[in-house]
Amino acid sequence: MEEKPLFDIKMQHDEDTLVALSHMQYDLFCTRNRAARSILSILLIVIALLYGGGSWWSLLIIAYACYLTTSTYASSNRTAHKIAEQLKAANMPLPCSRYLFGKGEMRIITLPDGDELDPLPYSQVLQLGEDFKAYYLFRDQYGGYRIPKEELGEREEEFRKFVQGKTGKKFIRRLTPLRRLKMWLDNRTSEPEHL
Repeated sequence: MEEKPLFDIKMQHDEDTLVALSHMQYDLFCTRNRAARSILSILLIVIALLYGGGSWWSLLIIAYACYLTTSTYASSNRTAHKIAEQLKAANMPLPCSRYLFGKGEMRIITLPDGDELDPLPYSQVLQLGEDFKAYYLFRDQYGGYRIPKEELGEREEEFRKFVQGKTGKKFIRRLTPLRRLKMWLDNRTSEPEHL
């Protein structure tokens, strides 16, 4: 007799969800790239301000540094949009799956075909991510699954604890720079004054 899943979730991708999955993948697996872009951007701005004196080349360097900062997700956006365009050009629907979370593994069934892919044992989950709308489970740095929070309803916290307990990993939250700053300021104001 087949085990009844603890969580049964349907995920229909659209272009926005492919982009969100791609962004999370970048956030979790390209931290060196992000750090290098940030450091290079700061260095270029400092050099332009110290040695440029308002010349045309210093403004060009500053513009490039700003581009490095603001185009963080350019590559992941391009990849997600390319996948969506290729599927549309081939007259194929965007991916739709059913995720069945059992005691030892997650089963993945493609819809509408009903084909079952190789299961994902929780011990083989490489990384967990979270944003405002979804949870993400990555089997490797090249492929992951998006679990919409709206599909979990009131069981969202139960799902979070279940997956973290089974994988031994924590969900890493993707935060906007403004949200990170707010959290940092909140932590600073809650610290006791130093003597």
